Amino acid sequence: MLTCTPMDRFPTLVRFLIAFSLLVLLILIGTLGYRFIEGWSMEDSLYMTFITITTVGFGEVRPLSAAGQHFTIVFLVLSIGTVGYSVTVLITYVFEGQILNVMRERRMKRTIRHLKNHFIIVGGGAVGREVAYEFRRSKKRFVIVDRNPSQSDLFRDESILFLEGDAINDEILVEAGVERASGLISALPEDEANVFVVLTARQLNPHLLIVSQAAEERTSRKLIKAGANRVISPKKIAGLRMAAMVLRPNLLNFIDVIVQGGELDMRFEEVALDHDSPLIDKTLKEAGIGQHTGAIIVGINAPEGRVRINPSTTSTLSSVKLGEGDVLIALGNEDQLTLLREFVRKGR
Repeated sequence: MLTCTPMDRFPTLVRFLIAFSLLVLLILIGTLGYRFIEGWSMEDSLYMTFITITTVGFGEVRPLSAAGQHFTIVFLVLSIGTVGYSVTVLITYVFEGQILNVMRERRMKRTIRHLKNHFIIVGGGAVGREVAYEFRRSKKRFVIVDRNPSQSDLFRDESILFLEGDAINDEILVEAGVERASGLISALPEDEANVFVVLTARQLNPHLLIVSQAAEERTSRKLIKAGANRVISPKKIAGLRMAAMVLRPNLLNFIDVIVQGGELDMRFEEVALDHDSPLIDKTLKEAGIGQHTGAIIVGINAPEGRVRINPSTTSTLSSVKLGEGDVLIALGNEDQLTLLREFVRKGR
C-alpha cells in the first residue's frame, strides 16, 4: 500500500478535527442562543440556526425580538467565516488526502505490474535517495520499496514509483516485480534487514544482480553468502574518497566530471560483447575500435566481473583477446559511444 503513516497525517487530521469542531460549536451556539433569547423549542432553534448558517434566504421561524435580531447579525457574521474555513478544510481532507492518494496508489501499482528489466531500490533513505537520483539521471526504470515511504525526501515526486511494505516479505518483492527485474539494491540502514532482503530476493530470482550496503565490515561475508553480488560499505567508500581528494585531487575532479556530467560531453559506459559479436577472439588492436569509433577503451571485464589482463605483464591492454560476454569499459561522447555499440554488434 502507498498510504501515509499516522505521524504524517497528524497535521491534516488536526485541521480536520478543528474544522469539524468549529461547525459543531457554531451550531450549538446558534441553537442555544435562539432557545434562550427567543424562548423557542430546540427544533425551531436548530432549524433557524441551519437556515442562518446556509444563508438560504428562508423567512424566520417566528418574528424576532430586537435581541434576537442583534444575535442573528452577530451569528451570521461568525457563520460566514467559520463555515467557509471549515468546508474548505473538510473538502481538502476528503478529496486531496484520501481520493488523490488512492488514485496515486492505483496508478503506481498498475505501472509496477508492467515493469520489466527494471531495478528495485529497497530503502528510500539517504543512500537509496542518491541511487534513485542516479537511476533517474541515467533514465533507468526503478521502484522504491520502503516501510514508511512518506518519510522519504523522494515521496513528493510523483514521477518516482513507491511501494510501501517490508521487503523481507516475499509478497512485497513479488509485487515490486523482483521476478522480472534486472537488479536490486538493498540500502536499508540495518545490516540484519539487508541480509534478509538479499536472501529473499535471491530465492525469488536466482539471476538477479544484487548490490547491498553494509554498515559493518563483518556483515559483508554474510551478505555474499546470502546471495549479494556486490557489497558496498558507505563508511569505507567515504574514507577512501576523502583520502583521494587530498592525495589525488586533480584525478578525482576529472573522474567526477566524467561520471557526474558537466561541461565535458564525455562519460564512461559499459558495452558487452554478445555471442555473435564479430570482435570475439580479436584483440583491441586488431579490432581497431579507436579508429572506427573514436571511443577510448580503458578496461575490459570478464562476464563474472573479473578484470581481464594479458598473461604477459609487459603487454598493453590493446593486446588482450576479447571473449564472449566481455564488457568493454569505454570513455567517449554520446556519438562515439553510439558508434561503439554499433561496431561491437556489426564490426563496422
